[in-house]
Amino acid sequence: MRGAAVDMGATSVRVAVIDLDAETPEVDVVHRWLHGPEIRPDGSMRWRWRELVENVRIGLDRARARGPLASIGIDGWAVDYGLVDEHGLLLSDPHSYRSPRTEGWRSVAHSLDERELYRRTGIQLMPINTIFQLAAHDRDELARAERLVMLPELVAHELTGEAVGERSNAGTTGLLDVATGDWSSDFTVAIGVDPRILPPLEPVGRVLGEHDGTPVHLVAAHDTACAFVASPLDTGGRAFVSAGTWFIVGVERELADTSENARAANFSNEVGALGGFRYLRNVTGFWLLERCAAEWGATARDLLELAATAPRAPVFDVGDERLIAPARMADAVKHAAALGPDAPMAVVARSIVESVAAAVAHVLDELRHQSMAVDELAVVGGGAGSSFVLERIAHHAGVPVVPGATEATALGNALLQGIALGRFDDLAEGRRWLRSGAADPTSP
Repeated sequence: MRGAAVDMGATSVRVAVIDLDAETPEVDVVHRWLHGPEIRPDGSMRWRWRELVENVRIGLDRARARGPLASIGIDGWAVDYGLVDEHGLLLSDPHSYRSPRTEGWRSVAHSLDERELYRRTGIQLMPINTIFQLAAHDRDELARAERLVMLPELVAHELTGEAVGERSNAGTTGLLDVATGDWSSDFTVAIGVDPRILPPLEPVGRVLGEHDGTPVHLVAAHDTACAFVASPLDTGGRAFVSAGTWFIVGVERELADTSENARAANFSNEVGALGGFRYLRNVTGFWLLERCAAEWGATARDLLELAATAPRAPVFDVGDERLIAPARMADAVKHAAALGPDAPMAVVARSIVESVAAAVAHVLDELRHQSMAVDELAVVGGGAGSSFVLERIAHHAGVPVVPGATEATALGNALLQGIALGRFDDLAEGRRWLRSGAADPTSP
């Protein structure tokens, strides 16, 4: 029983095949396409959508060429969306969450009453949130829209014709009421958007349709939700980090916390794939390395190797909004870290790693301050593949670090397909299957 996991990251799109009947889970990445947003002549920052969808199709063709598929699942980054008309056609390429169009987000949040917005939606206030993007969206295009579709679900729409929403992804928008699990239409109206365009929310596991004869199952459309499905989180007192472009740091819990203390600490309550919530904070992560690497004609892996050879480097605030999308990331990092203009690449890279690790530790301290035990830290995603990154996180956090799968998102995607197909009875059984490839912890 083979599932194809389409995993759309904000810097690369991957299509992987996972044999759900294998004794030890393995991820066979059959296609990878590196991408990023581009500045258009009108000044907007958008995704190259047609190329993205074409590469998904290429990947699925390659997956099918390896043998029959039982299912396809699609996950991707959150907060971004597309608008389709009454014929199901995309009105324009989706904007990137790094677009400067949301510069006025604070005034929008103030007009909505920040406390009430958090009490209802439980989402960390950031300029990238969908609610602030919609507030800045072109009014004429919104008037022509029949449906708003988040990007992973938009790919599913391209493959099957179905335009729906999935709760783990809807929960990142700042428009989902965490108490009712439904859209907060009054907030939509308050930002000048007709709530009728919001998609119906469907449960994980539903068959959306077929693509070339293969069922397309709705999995947790938010890639972070998929990553945490595949995280080694069964132990009490264990927090998590999904270490990629963003480092997502937090804990799993049954109920949302939308208290004033949680709001002041700026934590998100993200809806889990199969229930519950991930109580977390977003920390700027490998985005800094990736952009520096691109400017220097290197790779993020090259910079991690260099960083491991460098002496100690200064720590800076990776959450500085000036680092969201600077014209020259390397210059911006040097300025933030108070490094000179001639600082070597190795020192800049070391400063980034130390600063991200310190930011992770700060989030863990915030969790402890809120009376949550943090005795271990499970790390999944690209960062889990670097012993240097794991060592620096363990050093700053002061707790053992348990490395998980580098391709946790694809594994979580496939695990949810396996539940939909009846291969696994529940999440606990699926996680037991995944644990067969577990590694030893890294100590502080």
